[in-house]
Amino acid sequence: MEKKVRFKLRQMEIFRAVMIAGSVSGAARMLFISQPAVSKLLAHTETSLNLKLFHRVSGKLVPTAQALSLFEEVKKVYDSAVRVDSFVENLIRQPSGMVSLCSSPSLGLSLVPKLIATFLTKYPDMKVHFHTTLIQDVPLELLSGKSGLAITVLPIENPSLHIEPLIKGRMVCAIPAHHALARQARISLHDLVDQRLILYSRNIPFGQLMVAAFERYQCNIVPTIEVPRAELACSLVRQGIGIAIVDQFSVAENLWNDVVVRPLIEEIPIAVSLIRSKFDLTSTDVDRFIEIVRQELK
Repeated sequence: MEKKVRFKLRQMEIFRAVMIAGSVSGAARMLFISQPAVSKLLAHTETSLNLKLFHRVSGKLVPTAQALSLFEEVKKVYDSAVRVDSFVENLIRQPSGMVSLCSSPSLGLSLVPKLIATFLTKYPDMKVHFHTTLIQDVPLELLSGKSGLAITVLPIENPSLHIEPLIKGRMVCAIPAHHALARQARISLHDLVDQRLILYSRNIPFGQLMVAAFERYQCNIVPTIEVPRAELACSLVRQGIGIAIVDQFSVAENLWNDVVVRPLIEEIPIAVSLIRSKFDLTSTDVDRFIEIVRQELK
């Protein structure tokens, strides 16, 4: 006998909205429905679950201990349902003659736009959907079907993804043009110890790469400013705020005025990779784009 589902998706949506907004009126605005509708569904949810989810205190809804525990589980289920819905929507909307592509932010500044330009020159009737995303979000982009292909600066470890190394690169210094270190041909990490530095946040892969390098080369380097992306670092360098260590692709093609790029003496290697889901069906359009990528980066 099929087991009855106590907590339906619409009830999860109402409960989640109230938990986030902290009030019926806020939840109603989030969901674009009336306050009475939210109140009615919330009361029905508490009755059907036989749980007290909120206390009414001074006009506010205060979640009970049971509600706080339930919210963690609901978030997982609700996020999964949203991903499935997004996947189906992409299947419906994905037209033929379309390549959906994402990349690391720094590659989106120069390298990937050049690849797209070459691709469209050869296949002028094709359409491309392109956006940048952080490295930790790439698996979800590919496995949900939002993107059919990713080009990243750092490799990803995921058994459901196929990863093809393309080219190697390295980290470099981005220095304000008027800074004394801009006169040097190469920069050592030890030159940066007492400088005002703009570095990647330590909770992202690039930041972790840098921390490992500082430890390896025994440099006590502490950032003044942490950023999640190279273009933010370079924007700050342009203002003369400090020196940044970024990947070479983010400063290619002389993209940044008043910023001098110098190689690091201590090599910190990186690699550009082509990534696809192992579950994707073969697409002629994507295969054509991959062919262009391989030819251009050979």
